[in-house]
Amino acid sequence: MFTVAVLVGLGMFTMGPLMFAPIFGVLFFTLVFARPEYGIALFLSTFLVSYPAALQGSGLLTINNVLGGIFVILLTYKMYRERDWWFVRSPEMQLLGFIFLMFYLSDKLNGPDPRLLPLLGPLQFGAENMRTFITRSVFILFFINFVRTPQHVLMIYLLAVVLMTISAITGVQDVLHGGGLHGYRAVSSVIASAANPNRLAMFAILAIAELYYLTTWLSFPGITLLVSPLVGVLGLCVFMTASRSGLLGLVVCFLAIIYEEGFSVQKLAGYGLTAGLVFVLVVQFTPAKTLERITNLPFTQAGQTGLGSASLERREYNWEQAIDMFRQNPFLGVGIGNWELSRFLLDPTHSTGAPHSSYLLALCEGGIFCLLAYLALLWRCWRNIGFAERYMETADFPLSKNLKWVVKSTKTDLIVLVFFSIFADLWQLVILFWLVGISIVIRRMVEQILLEDELAY
Repeated sequence: MFTVAVLVGLGMFTMGPLMFAPIFGVLFFTLVFARPEYGIALFLSTFLVSYPAALQGSGLLTINNVLGGIFVILLTYKMYRERDWWFVRSPEMQLLGFIFLMFYLSDKLNGPDPRLLPLLGPLQFGAENMRTFITRSVFILFFINFVRTPQHVLMIYLLAVVLMTISAITGVQDVLHGGGLHGYRAVSSVIASAANPNRLAMFAILAIAELYYLTTWLSFPGITLLVSPLVGVLGLCVFMTASRSGLLGLVVCFLAIIYEEGFSVQKLAGYGLTAGLVFVLVVQFTPAKTLERITNLPFTQAGQTGLGSASLERREYNWEQAIDMFRQNPFLGVGIGNWELSRFLLDPTHSTGAPHSSYLLALCEGGIFCLLAYLALLWRCWRNIGFAERYMETADFPLSKNLKWVVKSTKTDLIVLVFFSIFADLWQLVILFWLVGISIVIRRMVEQILLEDELAY
């Protein structure tokens, strides 16, 4: 180590800061080759965190492209050495392949005339969205091959918990420091995927569920008192987004935890303490305009005439346009990323607003079979979690000690994602792919233990 330090020092002295780049590159390659799970963690962070421009790279030389190239080499060597192509037979990977096929056929056979894209301006969204879907799918492929141990799962899961928690905290800070200059709805300035109030609300709710189950794993006296303030800030973040789907999602998350965990005097005390803290923070810090909007729920008088009612009207109109588009293309949609142009051509108002529903967007861009494949993917994820949960209920099962809380948290996360997908376009976010990857890895770990036990007999 001393020799390496001397060489680095001499290089910096003779060649200047440029010497740091190749040294960093060599160390980076070495680390990922030696510990691929760290590369997966970095991969996940690039999908979530807004990195400074200096670290993003440019052109083809980006963090994701470099990581992808390294993992292609690692996976090729792994397949050569092990001769095990199990992931090709994975139902989840097959479903992702089918979804890609539906999107591809929809775009090639049924997409709008690309020569009309200039009507929307210089940006062409279709290629980026297809590239995003492929990148996320490849992320799952690398994830399920190189996240192999309970320690790897814990590292990846805790990283996501930290990033989602940070996104909520920064959203609250921006509102408190913005003084209304940045609008009255919280968004995250750190997490790229949460630069939208509704998505930030979902991230905060996911973090609440994850922190709750984390306390059941850590389980030492006073842990509830330590985590409750943080959960209180996350709850405040949901209200500061003024997201009505966020408020309903918070209720869904709470009910899911109650159903899973049941009641006891200790748990009721913890629930009450946290709820009281959230109430105090909301009353004290949430702007009146924000609080008014989030409580103007659909199907109420305030929701029809109060603050935010125009948003509900636009959402209803967007859904009507999405249904009309689906009726015109029921089996093959218009192609992934082609919603804006197709909506612009179909809608008399020439709007390009998103449908704000993952289910409707899949119908419109990929057709009925694409939606069914997405639903099957969600169902497979649910089945994987349920399969692992049955065995982890036994205290002496090898994975129960470290991963039982992850399984329960993933189950609640999936419920929240499925709910939010009704009201937001989320299936291109990494969260779905992250949950699918975790469910596959944990199920394979359980199956491996069962197989080893069977062979032992």
